[in-house]
Amino acid sequence: MDEWERRKEKRSAEELAAMIDADLSRMDGCPQHGVSVTVYGIPWKAMLTFGAAAGPVRNKADLEVFFRVITERLQRLYEVD
Repeated sequence: MDEWERRKEKRSAEELAAMIDADLSRMDGCPQHGVSVTVYGIPWKAMLTFGAAAGPVRNKADLEVFFRVITERLQRLYEVD
């Protein structure tokens, strides 16, 4: 492990999922219900799902791209505790 890897802050999977969800919910067109973020594994990954409660998501592709950007940024800063 290099020096940068050792300096990452530790967060629980739930905290990371909440951080991603909070950023995503600020995006125009993001459904208020039916969106689920799951953080798993070491090194950690994240999964975004849209349930029936989300209804029709017109900008789903945009939300998925934004989700990947958020996740990649957080993966550089945090590791799962």
